[in-house]
Amino acid sequence: MNSSPSFNEGGYDYKFVEEPADSLKCLICLLVVREPQQHGGCGKLFCKVCIDKHTLLRNTCCPHCRQPLNNSNGFPTIFNDFRTHTGDQAVKSLMVYCSTACGWKGELGSLDNHKQKNCENTVVFCENNCGEINIIRKNLKAHLESKCPNRLHKCPHCGANNQYKNHQLHTKLHCPKRSYSCVHCGENGCFDERTSTHLEVCPKMIIACKKCTQRILRCQLPTHPKQCTFQPVPCKYAAVGCKVRPLRKDLKKHEEDYQLHLQVTTETVLELKKMLAKPVAPVAVAPVTVAPVTVAPVTCRVADFDKCKTDNDVIYSPSFYTSTNGYKMCLRIDANGNGTGNGTHVSVFTCLMVGEYDDYLTWPFTGKVTIELLNQLEDKNHHKETIIFPAELVPSQRVVDSERGVGRGYHKYISHIDLAHKPRKNIQYFKDDTLIFRVSEEAPDYKPWLECTHFV
Repeated sequence: MNSSPSFNEGGYDYKFVEEPADSLKCLICLLVVREPQQHGGCGKLFCKVCIDKHTLLRNTCCPHCRQPLNNSNGFPTIFNDFRTHTGDQAVKSLMVYCSTACGWKGELGSLDNHKQKNCENTVVFCENNCGEINIIRKNLKAHLESKCPNRLHKCPHCGANNQYKNHQLHTKLHCPKRSYSCVHCGENGCFDERTSTHLEVCPKMIIACKKCTQRILRCQLPTHPKQCTFQPVPCKYAAVGCKVRPLRKDLKKHEEDYQLHLQVTTETVLELKKMLAKPVAPVAVAPVTVAPVTVAPVTCRVADFDKCKTDNDVIYSPSFYTSTNGYKMCLRIDANGNGTGNGTHVSVFTCLMVGEYDDYLTWPFTGKVTIELLNQLEDKNHHKETIIFPAELVPSQRVVDSERGVGRGYHKYISHIDLAHKPRKNIQYFKDDTLIFRVSEEAPDYKPWLECTHFV
């Protein structure tokens, strides 16, 4: 039951509401005529496909009246194109049922339009060109929403839209927010952070020493100067006046220059003799004073915050100690965020610094630092996060070659949206263009047998 003819079919093979008149049926296929052709002799109707096939098979007589189909000159008898005849309207106005059993009935002339636009049982093509050929119109919506391999699928990690057939490949290989373990230390996180900001602090990443170019783990960097061949070291004859600090690789050769060191020793002895020969004036002993130090907990105020956020400023607080003879550190604040918090959050980090008492402390630092963003309306509902310093990470190591070490903290400490005033909870972190942070800590034990109350 089709609406379009092929070489092997002729009339309309449909279920009609009422049986059509015999005068409207083709005498070859016995169906209601399609593209009707009327014989010029007997006046009977034939489907164009049927009569063309009849003559193509070298049949020379009319199937009805048996008159020759060729005239006396050998040319085919003229058939009238019945489609232009008013009788064609009779064929088109016949009432039929839809061949797809969808329940529709109407005029034969409207059947093709019904199938193309409205019939729920008609086979249609997928709008996403997925290649599926057995979709009927009533199932098209479900196919597009849940079955089509070319439908759009939103990545749950980064939000990007991809064809469903490619979403697993995207999730495993291309999504910038996919779960990813650092190839050096195994720490889990999202791909873009693990391959960008994390690599700057990864303790297991292999890096080159800036002096000797030896490749070492980053976590070994604080202790590497003790083995670095290009590290300047004091000569063992420094006590007798040798001021040369050769590279470790040249130390042995330098110390074997006995003539040089004999000369330096001699000069030092002569200088001491001259000093001892001079009369010694009495020395007034001044009382020992100890400079005061700032000790945690401390409060840090960030003024002009909006300007700092617009300018992407990085703010470092004044330094402070965890206790009177404790670890020295400072607070770093990225007003417009850092790493995964860039543009959306305030980022905060705690950085260890070179301190006066580092020789008397245990390393690496394994304490806890708590950072509170204070509610400026009342002393509760402060925003609080605690930073833990594992011993194996770089931020926990003693700082040797720079003013401050690599910070540890939160890229997404608090979002810019959450800084807004919350009247119902009586919370306001951001007031008068100012944020106020409070830093407290729990530091590990220092070396108590070396504790001093005064330093001379």
